[in-house]
Amino acid sequence: MDTNREPPTGMMPPRRLDGDSAKGEAEGLGTLISGLLKDLQDLVRAEVQLAKTEIQEDATKAGRAIAIIAGGALIGLVGFVFVMLAVMYGLNRWFPDWVSALIVGVVLALAALMLAMNGKSKLSAASLKPEQTIESLKEDQAWAKQQINSVKK
Repeated sequence: MDTNREPPTGMMPPRRLDGDSAKGEAEGLGTLISGLLKDLQDLVRAEVQLAKTEIQEDATKAGRAIAIIAGGALIGLVGFVFVMLAVMYGLNRWFPDWVSALIVGVVLALAALMLAMNGKSKLSAASLKPEQTIESLKEDQAWAKQQINSVKK
């Protein structure tokens, strides 16, 4: 039997039991820790990119919706002005001009106040937080703790 031949591919040669093995283990641990740190850096970069993408998508959707609302509001405002002029002219039959204008103005101011308060409550209820990214970061934190604990053992 030939004891000087190389081990088959895929098999590790036998470990040495002298002082070099302790040095090899320390280098292996250092390599393991540096690999773990690199993985963590890559993970954080990916999470930041995910957050940017998620926020950008939400902002794009909100921008489009705001543009459509603004266009509709402008057209509606012009039509509304004409309707209110008609109401004011109708009230002129019973009241002087200034009283008719005052009645229409007060009713419009109250309607505007109610709409503004309703819009404010809906806006404050909207969430602009990147929920998926936050959840993913929590998972990454748990994974990193597990990896660090396994390296320490």
